Amino acid sequence: MAGSLVWLASYPKSGNTWLRAMLTHLLHAPGETFSVNALAGGIIGGDRHALDDACAISSAEMTPTELLPYRAMLHLQMAAEVTAPFFVKTHDRYALGTDGTALFPADASRAAIYIVRNPLDVALSFAHHSQQDLDATIARMADPRATLNVWPDRISDFLPVHLGRWSDHVAGWTQQRAIPVCIIRYEDMLADPAAALGRVADAAGIDATPEAVAAAVAASSLEKLQLREAAEGFSEKPANMPAFFRSGRAGEWTSALSSAQVARIVADHRGQMATLDYLPPSIA
Repeated sequence: MAGSLVWLASYPKSGNTWLRAMLTHLLHAPGETFSVNALAGGIIGGDRHALDDACAISSAEMTPTELLPYRAMLHLQMAAEVTAPFFVKTHDRYALGTDGTALFPADASRAAIYIVRNPLDVALSFAHHSQQDLDATIARMADPRATLNVWPDRISDFLPVHLGRWSDHVAGWTQQRAIPVCIIRYEDMLADPAAALGRVADAAGIDATPEAVAAAVAASSLEKLQLREAAEGFSEKPANMPAFFRSGRAGEWTSALSSAQVARIVADHRGQMATLDYLPPSIA
């Protein structure tokens, strides 16, 4: 394994935070307590001020394309300063700069964990998270220019995150060959979280016993995370959102999306949906 960073990569609302909670429990000693606001993964890779300090630049004056090589430099610096495996959450697409520079350098990377979820359910959860109309969210998921933390005013503490199309996000991470990638379907993680966490631990090089994995899963149920959020708050929750941790169920789209909305999502993403076994039976 080349580097020390393990990327926890996903399109938004795909189960990344839940996996981070399980990993945090796995990395702590049994019985050790920690805040739900101190989950493994953090935000340093997307922190504008960390980038400015590390690379001696003023990122607010630069475009996302201009920032890419500096962000890659920050990732290399991070990898040199931390002990492996060091987890870093990202919603960025896997990207190369105009000169071929990788946003996620292979030399910095030990592995990538790519969490993917049925886009029919992603649309519902992302619309709720963004407090956005469902049809607008479906269009956003098909927009190659889709970006979080857009900087028209250059005042955000966080760097722009280029999502692109849901299908391209999936393909970018799962088809790149520079970094070993472990693909985790959210639905499989729901059905057997211990098996999913065990695969992630193996990919990251964590020597975890089945008992430790089971304990981490038990301590990180969505119900317990909801209680922790109610007691402590959750710093990653948008300000106007009632709660970050919701039901987390798979298949809610069947009672919430119209047939036209389902058809639109399938038309936009049929290829990747077929590859991942996400096509509805009536359409497949």
